[in-house]
Amino acid sequence: MRKLLLATVATVGASMGLMAAAQAQTAAPGSVTVRLNGRVNWYANISGTSLDSVDGTKTSTFNFKSYLRLFPGFDGVAANGLHYGAAAEIRENGPNSPGNNTSQQTLFVHQAYGYLGLPQFGQISVGQENGPVVLFETGTFEGFNDGGWWGDTEYMMPPNAIAVYPFVDNEGLSQATDKIVYLSPTFAGFQFAVGFEPNHVNGSYSPTVTSAPTPIVGGMPRNLIDVGGQYTQTFGPVGIQIGADYMTAGQVAYTGAAPAVAYKDLNLVTGGATATIAGFTFGGNVVYGAFNNVSQNTFQLQPSAGKPAIAGLVGAQYTAGPLVVGASFFRLQTTGDVPAGGDAAYITPAGLTTGQQVDNGAAAGATFTLVPGVNLFVDYLYGWRHQGGLDFSTLEAGAAHNTVKAQLFGVGTQIQW
Repeated sequence: MRKLLLATVATVGASMGLMAAAQAQTAAPGSVTVRLNGRVNWYANISGTSLDSVDGTKTSTFNFKSYLRLFPGFDGVAANGLHYGAAAEIRENGPNSPGNNTSQQTLFVHQAYGYLGLPQFGQISVGQENGPVVLFETGTFEGFNDGGWWGDTEYMMPPNAIAVYPFVDNEGLSQATDKIVYLSPTFAGFQFAVGFEPNHVNGSYSPTVTSAPTPIVGGMPRNLIDVGGQYTQTFGPVGIQIGADYMTAGQVAYTGAAPAVAYKDLNLVTGGATATIAGFTFGGNVVYGAFNNVSQNTFQLQPSAGKPAIAGLVGAQYTAGPLVVGASFFRLQTTGDVPAGGDAAYITPAGLTTGQQVDNGAAAGATFTLVPGVNLFVDYLYGWRHQGGLDFSTLEAGAAHNTVKAQLFGVGTQIQW
């Protein structure tokens, strides 16, 4: 079970950047180990976007940012061999929002789950946690610099200028929703998991809605099933990792008058692979299915008149002792934003704008471990977005700002315990 739990921690840490969690140790039989890991991150950047000056409002191109996260938890092993425990992630509320100060910030629970397991049978966990689609995500290259386009530095730019990162550790999909997950032991390098959530909400209870008289913008999945697996093996000097996942869900029905936009049920397939030799790692990831990503941290269903979304990422990185350098590039094609109003000339009868949204993002950078627990970052991001008929400055229909470009150079530190 130790191998299973440590593999799980490593996988979660790689997917979410919870590097402190990797320090957790499995307790000896008949004992419990309690931990309170955490990290403080700080960044400085110079950035520029085509939305820096809109309607007379000018945003600064030079900024600082910092935040705190805490990871409390415990691991226990009963005398009969049962492994059990709980873990949580506590975040600051609103570090990315303008105008926050110390008195305005609060803490909130992003994840909280418990687990029970036996070495020969695997592990069952319940609560706000990563689903298999996150646990087995492979080939997204978020391990260099701050995480590429799924880190923190991009949030220092105007939100509507940020290229949408389409890969499925997106917290709007399967990081904080309440679910039950079974994780198998590892068999000859292969591990699988299955998850289920009846209601696509966080851990605060709310009744599972099956139908509603008012439209739900973006749709709402229900009875979500998530099945995935990962294969990790070494062949001589080459290490191989392959991951795949399938998600499907129904949706909350709309019982009112004919809606301007109807949605398809969720169906999503994702897969990735990496190969490592002599410190070099190469690979990529692909996501395809009936979903719609229109901004960071959101995940919507595909409009019936739209097209399935498809995204691909390729990347490479090199590790030499305490130094990791890397680069990646992704491209997302998705139905795009559906404005609530605006000029009707830019909206089709199905309620869609005149063009599909395309998001592109290139990332490069490095991470240097100065001493255990202290990492230094350097980041470069370049992204561009386009959707015909959508004004990105207002997210309403219009002829202006249909294309947005952004770039950023940043440095930062992460101090963890």
